Amino acid sequence: MSLLLQKARGFNHSYYQPLQLAILKGDWKSTKAFLDNDSSTLTAKITILGQTALHVAAVGSEWKLVEKLAQHMPPNMLTELDLMGCTCLHYVAMGGSGSVDAAKALVAKNSSLTQVTDFKGFTPLIYSITSTICKEMVWYLVLNTTDDSPACPFSGPSATQLVTLLTAAGFHDITMYILQRYPNLATVSDSNGSIILNVLSKLPSHFQSGHNLGFWKRCIYRCVPVKLEYGKTIWNALQTLVPSIKFVRDAKLRDASSVRLVEFLCSQASAKNDCQFWQSFMSADIIFNATSSGIVEILRICFQFFPDLVWTHIPNEGYVAQVAIKNRQEKVFSLLCKMPTICNMQVLALDESNNATSHLAARIAPQVESFPGAAFQMQRELQWFKLDHQQEVEKLDHPLHKEVKNQDGKTPWQVFKEEHKALHEEGKNWMKDTSNSCMLVATLIATIAFAAAITVPGGNNQDKGIPIFLSDNTFIVFVVSDALALFSSMTSLLMFLAILNARFAEEDFVMALPEKLIIGLAFLFLAIVTTMVAFGAALSMLVQERLKWAPIPIALLASVPIVLFAMLQLPLFIEMIISTYGSRFSRLT
Repeated sequence: MSLLLQKARGFNHSYYQPLQLAILKGDWKSTKAFLDNDSSTLTAKITILGQTALHVAAVGSEWKLVEKLAQHMPPNMLTELDLMGCTCLHYVAMGGSGSVDAAKALVAKNSSLTQVTDFKGFTPLIYSITSTICKEMVWYLVLNTTDDSPACPFSGPSATQLVTLLTAAGFHDITMYILQRYPNLATVSDSNGSIILNVLSKLPSHFQSGHNLGFWKRCIYRCVPVKLEYGKTIWNALQTLVPSIKFVRDAKLRDASSVRLVEFLCSQASAKNDCQFWQSFMSADIIFNATSSGIVEILRICFQFFPDLVWTHIPNEGYVAQVAIKNRQEKVFSLLCKMPTICNMQVLALDESNNATSHLAARIAPQVESFPGAAFQMQRELQWFKLDHQQEVEKLDHPLHKEVKNQDGKTPWQVFKEEHKALHEEGKNWMKDTSNSCMLVATLIATIAFAAAITVPGGNNQDKGIPIFLSDNTFIVFVVSDALALFSSMTSLLMFLAILNARFAEEDFVMALPEKLIIGLAFLFLAIVTTMVAFGAALSMLVQERLKWAPIPIALLASVPIVLFAMLQLPLFIEMIISTYGSRFSRLT
């Protein structure tokens, strides 16, 4: 502050104010007139922060003015630092995609500008990663920045900051490009191990295992190609029309880059024979972060290059298998199950509080997965603990451990009931509320279907009581669909009634209750579909004599609620089926 006051005393603010305002407004005509009137202003410091006209234009994000001013500025003036310690390129680097052309104009005028550092030793490249994170700008500065002194951005003190920011931003392809040119950066480490691996282990969303995509996005993820060797135009058009396709493809590209980056880091580390270096490169923190976050890709690659890492013991947490169980990371647990001997030994280990692995599985998960409802969260917790169709934890654990008491004198099942008391009550209420809502819909459909069966469209023959439209094929469609609607709604009603009358014990949430709910919802959906078909058939019979084209719009309109119901409820329904019947573990025995 004292420096600014000292600078302000000898600064003619009123003289330069019109120039500043013209630049900040993007008024090139007024700016050029001022500069033509006083040519010394082009290189003068026109603010109390020691900024030139070029600095002011860059700070004000007036990129067109930056390009025009750069043409008139002497090349050596482009490297001038203001009192903030920045060149004009430092500010331009933070401008995002709109400032790339301005950066190119500055570098074309003075190619050494990319090497100039601020007071902390940071180049414009560092600034480009810390601001709006424009990948185009980062790529440009990477390609135009060298490791020359005095900056030495790829081997000097700022190199650690560079790889940390690049990794955190998710620009793994850029990181790979830099590492291939400067392999020593791959082995940069601190007290917590490898800098890059440490950052990656805290970013589960940068790996496929860490995605929490919805049903449709998961389908897109499987189909979208990483490399567009053929049909590039078609995919670009699809990405424009459906933004979610671009989002999913970008995520898949980043996932592939993340895996390649981890493989490269481990390959570089494995080439080193220094045991001390190897220990500093791979720390327990990295293994714990990757395990607790479920980043199975990091663990698989690390175990491949360094098999002994599977025996990593994290203080106050346990072995890798125990950390995976506590954090409900099934993909990590599946990976360990492919090494049965190691997995069995880790599962059988007791911790400092005499807790068996069953005690760990009995505790409620610190982070709950995305499930259809509280009942299915309870189901998943039981699947980790109880002996059911997956049988993982309890199957691997020793039978004696089921009754082993910890320091608090509690068995695993006692711990489970206490830890999940609130979730159990929440799941019970969720089941009842869902059943009540669905019962109301099923009752309405059953009432309508029964009434429609008695009062058929067109009425009956008064002499014989035979329906008038009996010989019409559309009438047969009506009768069959109406009967299916009635039978389906009644079946659904009975299923939901059975849920309401259930005892709601903890064990019932594994299969009994979810099965009833799935069957009830399936028949309810069938009842809705057949009701709409019966309505469409009945309406068509009544108007087909006068409006021959009527069945087509009727069928289209009748399909609208069916499609909406399917779009809104089908993903949820599939999640329920997968949670109940699907094998969430890649290895079960």
